[in-house]
Amino acid sequence: MEQLKLEIVPFDESHRDRVIEITLFAWQGIYDEYKRRLGDKMFNDLYGDWKKTKTDRVMTGMTSGKGFTVLVDGIVAGFIYYVPDYKKKLGTVEENAVAKEYLGNGIGKRLYDFVLSEMRKEGLIYAQVGTGLDDAHAAARASYKKAGFDRELPSVRYFMEL
Repeated sequence: MEQLKLEIVPFDESHRDRVIEITLFAWQGIYDEYKRRLGDKMFNDLYGDWKKTKTDRVMTGMTSGKGFTVLVDGIVAGFIYYVPDYKKKLGTVEENAVAKEYLGNGIGKRLYDFVLSEMRKEGLIYAQVGTGLDDAHAAARASYKKAGFDRELPSVRYFMEL
């Protein structure tokens, strides 16, 4: 595998469209799995406009001052943002993703290493990240473990129609 020359920079508005494109790719399979598990009606009622909801959330995080993009030859190849809780000295890695064409090149780990370093600089002493337990989140779980997240609190959400 060829070592890519990466540059991690603060989010810039010129990155917006590419970050949205990566977001929609990265979460499509997850929401497909939600739809399969919940059924059409419940999924549509609870997550029907997921693309807008997810991109709005990502853009809020990316424009918070804690959002970063990774560039490969000037092209946005991935993104990440985190939320600090100074009272608990805890940083939470929130939405993050790598573009399809750059998967498997260690970009995710580089992004995690970068934001973990940023958290340390801010005096945070703990870091957390959340993900799903379903097959659609398997790659995310593996990536977080590679980045050094070594403790977990498993969780499951149950649904029903009333």
